[in-house]
Amino acid sequence: MIRKLSLPLFLLLYSKSWAISIIILSVDSNVSFDLSTVAGFPPPVFPGYYYPTKASGSNPEGIVITATVITIFWQTISRVYIDIKGGHDPSPTVALSQINWTITPAPLPPPGTPYPPPPWQPLVDAWRRVASFVPSGFVTRRRYLMDFCFKAEEDDDPTPPQGITTTVYIRFYGL
Repeated sequence: MIRKLSLPLFLLLYSKSWAISIIILSVDSNVSFDLSTVAGFPPPVFPGYYYPTKASGSNPEGIVITATVITIFWQTISRVYIDIKGGHDPSPTVALSQINWTITPAPLPPPGTPYPPPPWQPLVDAWRRVASFVPSGFVTRRRYLMDFCFKAEEDDDPTPPQGITTTVYIRFYGL
């Protein structure tokens, strides 16, 4: 059984070098799933779903993403985008898609649910749109609460004491 899964978050930033706008992305925490400390693990029925055991102080189910656009002189960015993708499968028996995310608050799926229903989305190794917005005024700031859940499956092998990890990439850019 999976005992611990950590998700360090790295940022990829992109902006037009000639633009007179500054775009800033802030992610407030890493996410870990230490299932050895979770009541109700292993689940009575597989698959079982779990929120992170270590996450943001402001969002105990995940992270807080803050996107800021500062416009100097005139509007140079018409729309801002935030995307997410995963790095690799955490282990041979744990697929990247067993980690799910949403920016719309949602309860955990009940045990035995084969796939988390929307708004939950599986983490994959291709860029997926999280959100977009149109900046307005001198400073435009948006906060997004991104929740994560882990789908524990019956074939997940025991993990070493240090756990297993994967990387989550978040990129923020304006066009």
